[in-house]
Parts: sequence; C-alpha cells; structure tokens
Amino acid sequence: MFFMFVIVFLRTQQKINVIQSDGHVINYRRQATEQTHPKPLPETITFVSTTSLPVIQTDKLEVKFRRPIARNRSPQSPLPTSIMCLVLTTSNTLLSKAKAVNDTWGRRCNKTVFFTNRPSTIPNVVYLDLAKDGRKHLTDKVVRIFEYVHKQFTEYDWFLKADDDTYVILENLRHFLSFFKSNEPVYLGQNYKLYTKQGYNSGGAGYMLSKEALNKLIFGIKYKNCAKDGKDEDVDIGKCLDRQGVPVYDTTDKFNRETFHGGTIEDHMVGPLSDLLKKYPSTPAKTGKDCCSTNTITFHYVSPKMMYILDIFLYHLTVYGRNYSSSQKAFTLDQ
Repeated sequence: MFFMFVIVFLRTQQKINVIQSDGHVINYRRQATEQTHPKPLPETITFVSTTSLPVIQTDKLEVKFRRPIARNRSPQSPLPTSIMCLVLTTSNTLLSKAKAVNDTWGRRCNKTVFFTNRPSTIPNVVYLDLAKDGRKHLTDKVVRIFEYVHKQFTEYDWFLKADDDTYVILENLRHFLSFFKSNEPVYLGQNYKLYTKQGYNSGGAGYMLSKEALNKLIFGIKYKNCAKDGKDEDVDIGKCLDRQGVPVYDTTDKFNRETFHGGTIEDHMVGPLSDLLKKYPSTPAKTGKDCCSTNTITFHYVSPKMMYILDIFLYHLTVYGRNYSSSQKAFTLDQ
C-alpha cells in the first residue's frame, strides 16, 4: 500500500446573533430566523435497516449492539449527492487549521461553512454569538449550529459535522452514501459502544446525518428534552438520535476494515493504539494495513501540514503500473 507506507514514513428560546461575513446580523431564535445565506467561497482565497439484536448490558456504561451493515444493502442513489460540511473551529485556529481544511478537502463539499467563536469578515465563516463558549459547552455550540443549518439550508441531502483537524476523503464518502437515501434517517461514523443501546459516533472522526436524521434531531431538541448543553457533544447528539429512533450503521467495508477513524494516522497505521481505541470502538481497531479500508473516509488529529501532504499524495501522485480497480470494490456486494 504505497499511500499508507509513505504516510507512516512521514510520520431554545435564547437569542443568538449570527454575524455573517458581510457584517449582517441575524437575530436568530430557536423558533424562527431570517433566511440568509453566507457568500460562496471564491476560487482563490488567501484565508484562508435490519433488525437489531437485544441489548446486552456489560457494565454501567458499555453496551453491545449489532448495527445494521451498509454493505448488506444495494446502492440506493447514484453519485453525486449534495453534502454540506459543518466545520467547528475557533478564532485561534481559523487561519491555520481551518485554512488548511478550506484549501484541501473542504473545497470538495457542495458547501462548507466554518463556525467560530469570534466575529470574522472571511467568507463562509459564521459566528454564533453564544451565551456560553469553550470546550465545556460544545453541545450548546453544536446544537445551535444544527438549528441554524436546519433553518438556513434546506437544499442539501447530507450534513457532515467535522472538526478543523479532521481530514475527509469526499469521493469515498460520496460512494458510501450511495448505499442510503437522504429521506431516510441515517447516522454514520466511527461508533463507540457506550451510553446508549447503539452507542454514539465519534465527533473527531466526523459523523454524517441524512436530511431526515437532522429533522429528527431538531424535533428531539425542541420537544423531547434532548441535551442542549454539555462538554461531550458527540455523546449528547448520539443519545438524542437514539431516542428518536435514528439507526447507527456499521461503517466497515466487506473486509471488516473501518472507514471513519477517531485516532491519528499513526495510531491506526503503526500503533500503539490508545486505550480508547483498544476498548470502545464497536468494530475493534487494528493496526497495519488492515487498519483502514481502501475506501477510507476520515482521520482525526491531522495537522495543517499533514492535510496538505495527504492532499498531494491522494490527488497528485500515483504508482506507475498499479491496477487500482480491485481496491475500489471494498463495498461491492459479492455475487
């Protein structure tokens, strides 16, 4: 695996003022907003279901659950599909981590919006004037982001929540999404077997919501007492979706290799695995060439410099004489 070798080697009712890049302020409440769209990115920018098994309780927090498997389905929709990417960032990393996302994989989404904690004049950066901020209130930030997106952007089929140190291979994501319909409730990502009968998907690895899953999430937040604040947004979102009956799908390929990765590239490819990755993923994490699907979708904790390196290796280099056709069939149903 040339690519793998080289990378290893390189080693509510509360008011929200949404301030757009043009300085316009939307007085946004949980019940209603003014319809406003951020400006598009310029070409160049200096900024930058099957039936589940019964739940088996193994301890206070950990659960075991058999997730429906995407590869057991036939493709449901042709490529391409529309994806809106929601990237969490901060004023401290806007010109470093967020810039790298914008320069690389963010350009391959149908729409990418960065959400930050300070006003900015940069296009496609949205400041949510939060009453609460900081890592202890990530759930508040993410809930308000989803509420804002649900009101402002109704034309997209899928919504990817990612951090500014997540790297996403959009072509593989689009292929994976072809096994689903966006008008069905779908929740995808690296699943950790904790807190609910179907676990929750890692926020750092990035997780996907279909349009219908987003509708159900907003309904749960407004009417079903889902958490609106807390420090573990991915856990809180997972709990809310579970209460609304949104299924978590197995995101491994037909060789049982993971596509979403909550650890670093080094963690997954060469190890050692962290205690979290050893114990909690619903699909046990592996190291070496079986760590990752050939149709891998995400990695976490990717530095800005590594994002540019990954982009060059993935989109500008090939191995002479290599036949890539077999590696493109990691999700093809066996005949």
